[in-house]
Amino acid sequence: MISLFKLAALMGLMTVLANQATTADAASSIMPNVCTPQEEAGMPCVCCKKACWFGIAEMTTAYFGHMPGERSDAEAKFTLAMMNQCFKLECSDSCPSSH
Repeated sequence: MISLFKLAALMGLMTVLANQATTADAASSIMPNVCTPQEEAGMPCVCCKKACWFGIAEMTTAYFGHMPGERSDAEAKFTLAMMNQCFKLECSDSCPSSH
């Protein structure tokens, strides 16, 4: 089970993502750049979702010290929920139907 401290720390991370999404444009996202400029121009929604996937996976792996889900399903579920929130917060401009 995920500890209350870890849950609070990861919720803080989501708050940072939410604040950044409302105050900054997509180019200054904290998510990694996973697409070439040509791919970004042709498939902005896919590129944004890939950036969320890899960025959140990297952050949670660094935080837990192992791949999310190695110790419990709760870690994996929490990581997937964070990815979903990232899709909503970071990709709303490039994926208008993302809800």
